[in-house]
Parts: sequence; structure tokens; C-alpha cells
Amino acid sequence: MPIRMGLASSHAPSLFFSTYGGWQRMHHRLNDGHPQPHETELETAEVIAERVPRIKANFARLKEELTKFNPDVIIAVIGDQREWFDGSNIPNVAVYVGPDVDTVHNTGQMDVDPAPNPYDEQFRYPVKVDQELSKAILNGLVKDGFDAAIVTEMNPQSQPQKGVPHGWGNTGLYLLPDMNIPVVLVFVNVDDGPPAILNGERCLELGRAIARICESSSKRIAIYGSGGMSHDPRGPRSGWVDEPLDNWFLDQLSSGQADNLKAMFSFRSENFVGGTGELRCWTVVAGAVDEVKPGHKAEWTDYFPARKVTTGSGWVYWPPIEEQAPIAAG
Repeated sequence: MPIRMGLASSHAPSLFFSTYGGWQRMHHRLNDGHPQPHETELETAEVIAERVPRIKANFARLKEELTKFNPDVIIAVIGDQREWFDGSNIPNVAVYVGPDVDTVHNTGQMDVDPAPNPYDEQFRYPVKVDQELSKAILNGLVKDGFDAAIVTEMNPQSQPQKGVPHGWGNTGLYLLPDMNIPVVLVFVNVDDGPPAILNGERCLELGRAIARICESSSKRIAIYGSGGMSHDPRGPRSGWVDEPLDNWFLDQLSSGQADNLKAMFSFRSENFVGGTGELRCWTVVAGAVDEVKPGHKAEWTDYFPARKVTTGSGWVYWPPIEEQAPIAAG
């Protein structure tokens, strides 16, 4: 059956820390040496103490909705920031079609000082892969005009110990209702360094193509986009959050105006570089859902500008599409 549910969320490391000390340590690691907006100082220990349960509630809400949907498989659209790939090969689109793999999650890593080894076994968990659907999506994308790279084994070039990049590693543990639910790993280039990178229109087309390919599957499928929102860690805008951009983007999702996302990344702008490029993953999901049910509106679960996280932090989901309507003509 076609994709019937979509979700998207931020995945910044600090979102998974439970203490003010953890947030502070990550803040200094990412932002020292860069001028900070004055609002950063307003994010006191009291503010962080209020945000921590709020963040946990947001991920719990997505997990609850996903649990009710009861998927057979989840397509995870993630970026890679020199984790699997390095400067020798940076594909715009890639699909992993190999066997089961693993990843690491950094829950609590910076809540203690000194921080433990991020690759310690306490942070590692398995990632079950749906090879059948992965291959179908890869083959279908090539037929549909996407020159998708083929990844057949886990052989990270930049961070060999990590496994699956943090786009899934940081969030999968908090989203999956059952660790036995397999995933399809679709990589989208989110770094805005190379000039040849997907714009918003192409990301929508990618999502629509994935939805059409999944129409022939008998499985109950959800699709998840990971990353963002606006942020530029260690970059010239490190610590700054573009609230107008984030809120405009969320408005398009919650009003069912996916086509407006064509404007994203359609021109060179400092507001689009760095981690903000991860919104490409959200845009792919929006395209997939809109292909199945045009105008389907996302539920805007929460958003706040977290400058000590150095990112605009958001959570959305598209309620399940249960009617068996045919996919709209392309």
C-alpha cells in the first residue's frame, strides 16, 4: 500500500540531555568563538529544566502516534555530515540496501563530566533493515530519473565506529514502538558546501517518487524526516535561530501547502547553509505525503528556538491516511 503516515523532528544532541550542565557543555563545544545572540543568556537553568520534559513529551507524542499507526516498516530520510561519507564521495541521494547494521545514541553523554566515549557499547543499538523495500526504492528511483548511489555495506569513511549517522541514531530509540520494526535508510545530502545540491523542488520530487514506488508494496509504511530546523553549528551563524524561516516552514506543513516548499534552497542564502539544510529531509517527507493525499495537513506538535542547542527545534506528524484512495496522478 502507499505510504500512510509521515513524521519529522529535530535531532540536535542537546535535545537528549537531561541537565543544564549537559546543555552548557554542548553549547560551549558548538559555539565558543562565535558571537551569540543576546537571547542565549535568557536560556537559564530554569528554562532548560522546563524544556527537558517538554522535549521528552514531544518525542513521546510522535512515538505514540507511530505506535497507533503500527507500521510494518519506516523509511528514514536522513542526512550525512561526514559520518558514512567523506570528501571522496558525497552523493546527493543514496539508499542503503545491505544487511542489518547498528548505530549509537548519545543520551546523557554530556550530562556527566568528563563525558564518556560516545562509541561506548552503552550507547549502541541495532538497526534492522528492510532490504526488500530498500532495493525496490533504489531501483524505482533510478527508473524515475534519480541517479541514487548504492550502499551495500556499512563502511563509514569519516567516523568508522559510529554506524548509521546521527539522523537516525539520535532519534530512532525514541521513535520506534518496537526495535524489531525494520527501516529503509535514504540519505539526502544536507550540507550546503558543494554547489550541486538538491533544492526544495527536487526534494519534493524525490518524496513523490518514493511514494509512487511504495504504492505496489503490501506493507504498512511510515516515512520520517530527521534534522533541522534552522541552525549553523560552528558556522558563522552558530547559536542563531531563524524563527521566521522555521515558522514559515511549519506553516506550510500544517496548512497542507507542500508545493510552497519549492522555494526552499532555490537560491544561495546564508539562512539556508549549515544544519538548516537538514530541512531537505522534512521536504522529502512532505512531498511523499502530499503525493498520497494532496493537501494533507501536518499536526504541528511543538516548536521553540533553542539557542543553547543552537537550533530551532520542531516536531510534526501527518495523521494516518487510512482511506484506500489511489495516488494522485504525477
